[in-house]
Amino acid sequence: MGRKLPVKEQVLLAYYVQYYLNNKPEVMYELHERMSENMEPAVYEIAMNDLFDHELINGLEKIRRYDETGGRVIKPMITNKGILYINSVLNIQPYASDGDKLQYVKNSLATSGLELSVPVIAEYVNEAAEQR
Repeated sequence: MGRKLPVKEQVLLAYYVQYYLNNKPEVMYELHERMSENMEPAVYEIAMNDLFDHELINGLEKIRRYDETGGRVIKPMITNKGILYINSVLNIQPYASDGDKLQYVKNSLATSGLELSVPVIAEYVNEAAEQR
């Protein structure tokens, strides 16, 4: 058993993986839908707000807390700062080619002992790794 990656880092990792699979806003929105439907709403929204506040995700209006109204996601997308953040967390070298990033993610998770504790994200990252 390894160290559990914080939820916000798991959410960011999912967007990182999607970025290297298919970097299109409408596809990123599908990922948003998948996570928002399969995670506790408050947990996902708090993570997204935090990522937005730290400029690790863009393409959205700030998601309001789950008990407020008016929050509306447009098309979430990981930022360059978010990519660098995940590279740092997973010790992925900057020289790694874009085509190999998903293999680096898979290898890093396997060797670092970092654990994905959010089932929908763990499932998604595993599916993505199998596609490459």
